Amino acid sequence: MRVEALLQFALAIAFIVLWVFMPAWSISGANYSISLTPWGYVVRFFGETHVIPPPTVYAIWLFALDAGLLPLIWRRSRYSLYLAALFSVLSLSMLMDTILFQQRYLQFHGYTIAPTPTGYIYVLLSTKPVLGLPTYILLALTILSIFNMATRARWLGTRVIEDPIIAIERVLKVLHIEYSRIEHGVEVESIKIVRQGGSLWLVRGGEAIEVDLKTAIAETVKVGLKQPVSVGVVDYGED
Repeated sequence: MRVEALLQFALAIAFIVLWVFMPAWSISGANYSISLTPWGYVVRFFGETHVIPPPTVYAIWLFALDAGLLPLIWRRSRYSLYLAALFSVLSLSMLMDTILFQQRYLQFHGYTIAPTPTGYIYVLLSTKPVLGLPTYILLALTILSIFNMATRARWLGTRVIEDPIIAIERVLKVLHIEYSRIEHGVEVESIKIVRQGGSLWLVRGGEAIEVDLKTAIAETVKVGLKQPVSVGVVDYGED
């Protein structure tokens, strides 16, 4: 799993979580405020609170979540990066469109529309618009998604390996070496690599030797080279 994809996912989650606790956009004045939250505009006017849910507000965080998840769950094609970049751009576009919704439907010739229990009133108040931190994080997510798309998520040149057995499997898959998955390990031809606790064991002919990850990969590849080999790409390669 590439670190670049994890960073993209982290930004998407950070945007959604922060947006729950702070508005992405707001205006405030004397006894009046409008805050853009994940469930809509929260309007407060002289102690009264009302929620106005524009239809686009739910698309913002759904598209952002998709932009973070796609590179993690669909790693065998570069098209997941293209689609993730598209979703991030759509998310940012929906945010801008939702802010324009306020300008179109909650303001009129300098007057601000305030909902009341019996309808709406027009009030002329001095207000100050502010972009919140979630908006800047969404912008960073969009930029990173486009950058990952352009570089196929390889600009750091590193990846995170959760399990040494998974690391060995990925090397074998890249080289198209046939192997079998066994309990706590893998088997290639006449050798087995088994993980016990925090150690890797090379099992050959009834003899078990403790090895490091580099040696385990080298031994499995050495045996696997007896098979026909072709080169492929696992993460975001050509289809």
